[in-house]
This record gives sequence, C-alpha cells and structure tokens, in this order.
Amino acid sequence: MPESDISIVIGGPQGGGIDTSATMIGRAFAYSGMNVISVREFHSNIKGRHSYVHLRARKDVPRSLKFPADLLVALDPDTIFEHFEDVGKGTKIIYDSSFENSDLNQARMIMRDTSKKIKNHLETGGYPLTVKGMLEAMKARGGIPIAVSFDGIISEVIKDGTNARYYNTLGAAITLSIVGIPEEFIIESIKYVFGSKEKVISPNIEVVKSAYRFSSSKSFASTPTEKVNRIPKLMLTGNDGAALGKLMGGLRFQTYYPITPASDESSAIEEHQAMEWIGGESSSLEKGGVTVVQTEDEISAITMACGAALTGSRSATATSGPGFSLMAEAISFAGMDEIPVVVTLYQRGGPSTGLPTRNSQSDLLFALNTGHGEFPRIVISSGDVEECIYDAMKALNYAQRYQLPVIHLIDKNLANTTQLVDSVDAKKVKVEGPAIAKSGPDFKRYDLNTKNGISKTGYFGRDIFWMTGDEHDELGHVTEDPDMRDSQMEKRFRKMETADREIPVEDKAEIIGDKKAETTLVTWGSQKGVAQDVAQMFAKKGVKIKILYLKMFEPFPSDFVLEVLSKSKTVIDLESNMLGQAAQVIRMKTGFKIENQIVKYNGRHITEDELYEGIEKIMSGKTKKVVLRNGA
Repeated sequence: MPESDISIVIGGPQGGGIDTSATMIGRAFAYSGMNVISVREFHSNIKGRHSYVHLRARKDVPRSLKFPADLLVALDPDTIFEHFEDVGKGTKIIYDSSFENSDLNQARMIMRDTSKKIKNHLETGGYPLTVKGMLEAMKARGGIPIAVSFDGIISEVIKDGTNARYYNTLGAAITLSIVGIPEEFIIESIKYVFGSKEKVISPNIEVVKSAYRFSSSKSFASTPTEKVNRIPKLMLTGNDGAALGKLMGGLRFQTYYPITPASDESSAIEEHQAMEWIGGESSSLEKGGVTVVQTEDEISAITMACGAALTGSRSATATSGPGFSLMAEAISFAGMDEIPVVVTLYQRGGPSTGLPTRNSQSDLLFALNTGHGEFPRIVISSGDVEECIYDAMKALNYAQRYQLPVIHLIDKNLANTTQLVDSVDAKKVKVEGPAIAKSGPDFKRYDLNTKNGISKTGYFGRDIFWMTGDEHDELGHVTEDPDMRDSQMEKRFRKMETADREIPVEDKAEIIGDKKAETTLVTWGSQKGVAQDVAQMFAKKGVKIKILYLKMFEPFPSDFVLEVLSKSKTVIDLESNMLGQAAQVIRMKTGFKIENQIVKYNGRHITEDELYEGIEKIMSGKTKKVVLRNGA
C-alpha cells in the first residue's frame, strides 16, 4: 500500500458512530502532516441502514476520492456485503471475526434491490450467501481479509460489558496502525472529538492502545509514516465553510427549517453566533452576534429572512430542493421589492423527496428560473470547501450591492465533504453595505433616476416607503400604468447589466490547467476537484486537458465561455445530473452545443478512477455519452 496515497472506506449502521470513527481517522492523518479529503455517504433513515465514509489521505493535496479502496473497514456485516465492488488487488478488509457466519438473507437493513444484486453476484461465483462467502469472493478479486476479534481486543481494557460502544474507536485504531500512523495522533484526535469528557476519553484511549498492541503482535502494523512539518489548518465540511463565510461576511439574521443536507450550516452558525473570535478590522461585529431562527416551515424561513433584510440586517436562509420549492413565491416577492436576501441552496437528489441524503446537481435550472415572472437574481456555485467560505461572503455582498436575491448553490457532495483549509483570510472579501439615500419626505425606494438600476435604500424608522407584491411606482404605491411598468422592469434588469459589468470574469469562470490544451472539460460544483486530479493523470501520460470551471450562472460569462469553447477541438461536459443542465445553460447563453457528456445521477460522488475511464472512452471515439454508475 503506498503510504503517500491511501484510500479508505469505513462503513457501518446509520447512527453507529461512523462519523466519529472517520473523524478520528481523518484528524489523525492531518495531525501526522498528511492532507485529507473525505465524503460522508449516509442513508436517509435515522438508524440502522448502511452508511459509510470514503476517505483519502496523501502527502500532497487530494481533491478527489478513488476506488478500489486500500482498506475496507467493516463495523457491521452489511458493510462487507455492500462494498464488494469497491475491493481490488491488495485491498485489506478489516472486520470482526464474529461476522463470518452472518447470512445475507438475514441482513434486514440491506435494501431489497441491493440484496438482489449481492445475491446474484455470490450465486454466479458459486459462493455461500454469507459474509464468509463474500470474503471468499473478495479474495478472488485480490482482497486480503483481516479478521479481528472486536470483543476480544476491547475486553482486555473494558470490563463493564459496553464493548459495542467502542467498535468505532477500535476500527479507527486498527486502520491507522495498519497504515503506519503513530498512536499519539489518534489519541490526540480522540481528545479533540470528545472535548472535556474525561470519563469518555480515558477508556477510548485504552482501546486504542489495546488495538495497537494487537496489530503489533500480529505484524499488521506498518512502519510509522514519515513525519512532515505540521502546519495549522482547519478541517471543515462544505456546510462549515458556508457558515464560516456568512459569519465573516457580517451575517446578522439566519433562518432555516430542518432539512438534509442544509441544516448543518445553521447549526454551525448557532455554535459560533456570539462571534467573539472575529477581532481585527471586524472587531465591531463581536457584540452584535447572529440571530438564528428555526421556523415552522420554509415559507416562514424565506419571508422572515426578507423581513429582516428590509430592516437593514444582512440576512440569509438555507434549504434544499423541497424547501426551495416552497420558497419560490417569496423569492419572486424579493425580486419585485428589491430585497437583498441570500438563499443557500443545498442540492440533493430529486424529484420530490427523491434521494434526500444523496448528491445531485439537478437544481441549477430551477435556481435560474424559480419564482413566477421575470426578475433579476444572481446565482453562484461553489466547488470546494474554501470556495464555500469566500462565496458565502460574496453572496452577502452581491445581495447588498445590487439589492436583489442571491442564490448560492452547494451540492450535497460538497456539503458533506471534509477538507483541510490552510488558512482563512477575513480581509480577502471586504464587507460591503448598500448605497443609502439621504433623508427626505418623499423617499423614493424604487427611484428610476439611476443609470445602474440600483435605487438607494433607506432606514427603517427614518424613511417611509411602501412594499407590495404588485407592480409599483417609485414610492412603492401600487400601479398598473403601462409606462411605469416598463420603467420599473427595465430599471430592475439594469442591475444585471451592472453586475455583469462590475463582477470580474474570474469570479464567474476560470480556466484550470494548460490554456492551450485542445480538449476542454466543462464542469461546476464539487466536480472541480476530481476534474483537476484526472487532468493531472492525463498530463502525466502526455495528454493535455484544460478545465473550464463555471462559478457564476447569472449573470453568465457568455463571451468568455464561447471564446474558450470555440477554440477547443474536443469539449466534454461533466455534471452530476441527467440532463447536463450547465451544458443547457451554455447553449442557451452562447449557442454552443457540447457534443460529449459524462454524467452521474445515482446520488453518489464521482471518483477519480471512473472519471478517468469515462474520458478515455470519449477521447477514443467509442461514445459521446458516458453514465457513471459506481457507488454503494
């Protein structure tokens, strides 16, 4: 197993401590000086069904995940059944020896369709429908089963009969010992995970020591990995990044109704809403804090956020597809009344409830067209955790500067991706406020006398103006006069011309890689990282691929995109949706039709290995469309 690049899958029952185990592993790698990326894949039921974390650690920065795994860590029998396709030559399979006789027919938490697929695989190979049978099938693929007596190891140090409570710690410790991470780093990780709970920390540390002794006695343990300089970094998810960015961007009011995967962002804001940590240039924000309100539904969330924005507060809400559907009318209201509100839209699998805990990028066209009628809005997208931070800050600024709703797209894959961020620069995006009108008896909130379309705002309590969902005159009074209607519509849309002119093209789209490469991979969102890694793989073989990475869809960088694509010999669209929605936007905005497409819509993250194979198929001329299907 290459110590410089390690891929791990750790799985178990939903609610069984998989996240804790993965956090221990990820932080231990980070403490040792390695870089880490991981994605949490979890089932939509509350407890019991299969969930897992896919993690990769290497000395340089990993931007994507890959199969087959170097280690498969099974904290329950279902994990061995579910991940038979993720095992390859040299994969070490760590499991409890008591699992071996577990029968597939008794695995009630495995979904019916998945069970049929597993059964067919075992029967075709002539293997028994048991974990032992699956382990034999994995050995035929080159896997290396490592049986461990979970209870035996834990019982050496835990005498109160609560062995199962420590399975996740044991799995993490055995894994880290095998790959050569020193014991001290998982102990440091445990202290972080459990905080000041000494009664919890002590027995977990004893379990770690017992696990390392076991690995050493069985010659499982590897020579400790080479130590490198430790540089302080932040370990954050996409949810964390968006929350941090909003706090740094001066957020004052956040609403939400609980929904996966958006809720984690609001929870993170609640944990840090006092903001004593800000300091420096923004120290005046420390006393204000952030008001976070869990509303009774998404309609209340968006309308309450709009109300707060009208008072002058920097205001936002966060939701996912079903909730965003309910917000459509109020977003249209925000467009009519020029309300500066941010909606962070976490995309997940649809339609309807769809795949509530799985990845998707299928809400792009919805974000661009949500709300009845025509009104300006800005739509941006993030592609990694660091971008989530700064894009959240920019979104608040765009809303204030242009006095309109801003929709910030983050896909579920990115929301639940954990990455290391070197540092956060609060000065990188300067907090901007709106243009404020002078006080007067006839304050015109919707003043037409503006070349850029942005009417100055006023103060609640100082200025009087009217708001209505109807068309209105400059004061806000309802009108159906055709000339005033034309004037107000044209004024509102001048904002988009202004935004398109003022926002730098590098904030809308960028070229990653060799700009002269004749093959262009077009993508957006969390595909950014895997696209970069795969482009580097091709570069090592002498094949040049550049990436056209899209960050802003409204206003859209039409001229820039058309110029790049028209000079490309081969163009490939890469998206996590079925219809290639970004490609549709490109054709609508530029007239350029992308002929080649790689898509994935089964709800799982795109991995390095499958994307590489997909690009190879297209470049060889075998096909123009590849559907990626990997994932447990």
